[in-house]
Amino acid sequence: MIGAYLVDTVTLRMNKGKDTHQEPLTPEDVSVKAFIEYGEFRIQNAEGIMVVSNTKVRMRPRTIITSGFSTRADNTISDKDLIVFDGAEHAIMKINKSRDFTVRSFDIYVA
Repeated sequence: MIGAYLVDTVTLRMNKGKDTHQEPLTPEDVSVKAFIEYGEFRIQNAEGIMVVSNTKVRMRPRTIITSGFSTRADNTISDKDLIVFDGAEHAIMKINKSRDFTVRSFDIYVA
């Protein structure tokens, strides 16, 4: 059902973690269908601070990960990833699961 509304394409720049020398590994870019909604959204980030996001990106559900970045699959997302659209990289401030009876989509608020 959500697929009919995903009219935009964004690039999810997936963080791959660090190597043995603590140098960042090259991120992997994945093209994702999404719906970009512009507006002013007041949200509470992971640290509990109230912040303002100017964009919400809605996409199909993905598995949220917090570790194991170097071996991650294409259907995962992390708050350390970046979302690229309109020619700019946007940091993820919050990942919210939109649901009614099941998880239907993710609302991702970006800076």
